[in-house]
Amino acid sequence: MGRRHADALPAMRHHRRSGNARVRIGGIEHWLGPWGSADSRLRYDELIAAWIASGRKSVEAVKRVPCPAPAALEVELPTSGDVTVGELARAWIASIERERAGAHKRASNWNGAIAAARALRSVAAMPARDFGPRALQDVRRRLVDTPFLRKRRLPDGTETTQAIPRSRRYVNDTVGRIRQLFNWAVGLELIPPERAYALSRVRALPLGQGRETQRRTEVAVETVNATLPHLTAEVRALVQFIRWTGCRPSEAARLRMCDVHDRDRQTWRYRPPVHKTAHRGQYRDVPIGPQARAILEAHAAGRPDDEHVFDPRRSLARIAGNGDIIKIRRKPSARVGTMFTSNALRVAIQRAAVAAGVPPWTAYQLRYLRLREVRRDHGPEAARATAGHTRDTMTAHYAPPSWEAAAGAAAASG
Repeated sequence: MGRRHADALPAMRHHRRSGNARVRIGGIEHWLGPWGSADSRLRYDELIAAWIASGRKSVEAVKRVPCPAPAALEVELPTSGDVTVGELARAWIASIERERAGAHKRASNWNGAIAAARALRSVAAMPARDFGPRALQDVRRRLVDTPFLRKRRLPDGTETTQAIPRSRRYVNDTVGRIRQLFNWAVGLELIPPERAYALSRVRALPLGQGRETQRRTEVAVETVNATLPHLTAEVRALVQFIRWTGCRPSEAARLRMCDVHDRDRQTWRYRPPVHKTAHRGQYRDVPIGPQARAILEAHAAGRPDDEHVFDPRRSLARIAGNGDIIKIRRKPSARVGTMFTSNALRVAIQRAAVAAGVPPWTAYQLRYLRLREVRRDHGPEAARATAGHTRDTMTAHYAPPSWEAAAGAAAASG
């Protein structure tokens, strides 16, 4: 494929799966509406005009133009009675894409549906009314017996393939997604209700059958402090903000000052417009205390409120002049967006951890660290509000009751 000329305009492209038109400008995908429609051409002209007016160097002028969401996918439901397992899985995935249009790839139910559809490939042609507990157990046994392949690059530049058994937790989660698939089909009267009830009687894979994985836990404060000097200033500020607020890395990466409220009070309130449970109509409020507030004040000073506070483009300019941190090409890629992605943040932290000589860790472990500190010092209710959970059981997963509290109670009165 030839290289696009520097003076060429970004081309309008056809997203065949949804039937929408789209264009990529400055590393950001803009949806234009139905392909071939007058609205899509008008939207394209507005975006290109705004981009040219900014000198072809920034997408900020484009961001201020309202952008419609992609048109919803039409789901063709199979007829009841002769529906196969494969048709059922495809219709379920399409319905999730329709409900979470534009954000379905970040949804856990969409990724779980994809995993369930892959597990059901061997029985895709089976009528759904014939898929019972024995067939589900056969699918589960096939998941346990079939490892997945992981490619690794060796120090000499060659690649090797490693077969890794699937974990018991993954197998049980995939089986649970298959049950969700048939429950969804019962709600649409595609299969009889007794079929979903029969599948619910299959017990989870017991301990000892399947590979056991280590439970994710918090990262040590000493490890974080040793890693920070090896990060760029922009990534370091983003990591510290997650550490002091306990928010999700995706929420911190999307932070804009226009979404931060109560700035006249001691504790600010950050309400991200996009978060994990936004599709359920729930709000998410992140409390910002003195430590995190100082980070925002230092980074957001003199910048528009509708820009992302942690901008990777500003970090690239400093990295290019400092080869001691990370060696990259001097001219940053035009595909770099205005916010950090989870993959970019993970790679930056892992490289810095290797340079610091500490075990690799992830940004999500900072959430575990903060929630355990809040529960220890302020109780479980404060930890639940900080995390934005609706159930105590989820908060207990991140910050379980500490042994120190039980030991102290036993020493005092036990």
